[in-house]
Amino acid sequence: MEGPHPSLHQQGGRLVTKKKAGDKKPTVEEHIEESAEVAALRREIRRLQRQIRHSAGATAMVVGAVQDALADIEPIPMPPRPRPSRKSRREVAVLHLSDWQIGSLTENFDSSIARDRIHDQLLPKIHQIVEARRESAAVNEIVILVGGDMVDGSSMRANQPWEVDSTALEQALYACPGLIAETCSSMAALFPKVRVFSVRGNHGRIGPTKGNADPKSVNWDTVASEVARTQLGKLVDGERMSWTTEVEGFFQVIDIGSTGLLLIHGDQFRGSGGFAGIPVYSIVKKMARWADSLPHSWSVMMMGHYHNPTSLTIGSRLCYINGALKSGGEWELEELAMSTRPAQRLQFWDEDRGPIVDQVLWLE
Repeated sequence: MEGPHPSLHQQGGRLVTKKKAGDKKPTVEEHIEESAEVAALRREIRRLQRQIRHSAGATAMVVGAVQDALADIEPIPMPPRPRPSRKSRREVAVLHLSDWQIGSLTENFDSSIARDRIHDQLLPKIHQIVEARRESAAVNEIVILVGGDMVDGSSMRANQPWEVDSTALEQALYACPGLIAETCSSMAALFPKVRVFSVRGNHGRIGPTKGNADPKSVNWDTVASEVARTQLGKLVDGERMSWTTEVEGFFQVIDIGSTGLLLIHGDQFRGSGGFAGIPVYSIVKKMARWADSLPHSWSVMMMGHYHNPTSLTIGSRLCYINGALKSGGEWELEELAMSTRPAQRLQFWDEDRGPIVDQVLWLE
């Protein structure tokens, strides 16, 4: 084995450079230049180390909390399966749930009010309307669209802690998935077949909107959807209920009979103004482009985000904008110039013709 380089010698366990007789002493300017370069490199190393520690720490915290929550979850009891109707005319119910913003706190909304609106108003209304509809048609299937912003999150309220009543972890692991699972279980008691499709919203982002190191797929809405799925236990992935949570993309295309439904959250559009704060021009442009660019055929788009139940007819395509469970709040007053009334949406689709009944379920 070769020894150390002739210009190096051992000192206290370290290899150091021997000075040669002909070596010149560095000038003051060279010292300053080298020190500045080393200092800059050290700062960059420290920055990268902090970024790695922060990313790993945040990921480990979320993964650990989710694992703990799932370990303690008691599956919701499986409701008896209702008997299917044998009427010749067949329809599919479509329930759009979005913008619950569980954890948001306003003068007339919090997590407790959200629960009351779901259990005391939304679910009874759905049961009543479905039973009336079954007088004329077989409605044996429901498609549940979980359209994002189901949690209020934390990134949108980073400087407004007085506008939340719980942490993002509590929202995504307990309060929100519990309400989603209870809603889906109630629908399983009403329909022999239930299909659930979930996309994320902007409120569920983990980290700031700008400069966020996490991809968009890292989202509290995704966590809440998967926890709710777990709470339903054996009810999911059998003959009773199927569940699809979109993780990587921002959309899902769902076949209902022979009609394709495009589900998005709605934060993909830019601009304001238009009708009631809804950027109609931006929606029209993107719908036209998505009609050609998305790999699946669709003719109906369902979205939320704007908290104002609205419908648009654009050529041969339809766009339905959902309401919100939340009421009150600064954003609604600033952007929409209104205090929106809480509402969700229930439709009935003909298997060949698409939506034939559109019902806005107003809540108090």
